[in-house]
Amino acid sequence: MHTIMRVRDTTGTRRAPGNVSCERLMQYSENFLAIAAQSNGGEESRVATRLLEDVPLYTKWELDHGVLMRTVASRRDRTQQSTELKRIGFQTLHRMAPFEYLRDRQVQGQMRRRLVRSLFGTGDYTQTILREHTAYLSSAASYFCTDSLCADLMQDTAFSEALSRYQEAYAEYYRAFCDSLLAEQTGEASPLAPLLPYLRYQLKLIREHIVAGAPEHSDFAKLQSLYQSIGDTQKLPVLRIQ
Repeated sequence: MHTIMRVRDTTGTRRAPGNVSCERLMQYSENFLAIAAQSNGGEESRVATRLLEDVPLYTKWELDHGVLMRTVASRRDRTQQSTELKRIGFQTLHRMAPFEYLRDRQVQGQMRRRLVRSLFGTGDYTQTILREHTAYLSSAASYFCTDSLCADLMQDTAFSEALSRYQEAYAEYYRAFCDSLLAEQTGEASPLAPLLPYLRYQLKLIREHIVAGAPEHSDFAKLQSLYQSIGDTQKLPVLRIQ
């Protein structure tokens, strides 16, 4: 899991009352990526470095992230801004999941193509992979920035701690979801397939608690018990079917 990096806020006093402007949110985010790129390893560093090395990609991220930050800046007070940042945190985390799965599970060949078709439709395979890689980089950059904004600028470290646990739980859910798709494509039955709706519902409840500012009520233990009731996420071997 990633760690929260502190960014020197050069746009005003951190605890200043009132709304945080879009300019300040963007300046903080840009400073965060610059610092992350100079850090030693970690996913934040890899994502930030990749963006900063590619001017068109970074420009597109600035535009996309700017849309998100303008939404935050438009909220009438700090509480509502913090809530909107939390929602963006979940939104960008979820958008990272497809590429993370493809990268980490190393599904190859026709099995990979069939999975991509199941997830994204029947468009051009190569273009789809390139699109998902770009979406991952952009979403990951915004996710890391948003997480740090919540912890550092909004002083909500409890949210960041809960978000880190949610990231693990969602990754486990998405792995179970895609593993079930792969099993189905090979004519096998996944033991977790019937459980997926309950896992989605439990994740929804956890998100609602976290966004409402009550992360202590997020029942991660119950979520984990759902997996343990029939065994951990299905452990498929690395698939290299051609």
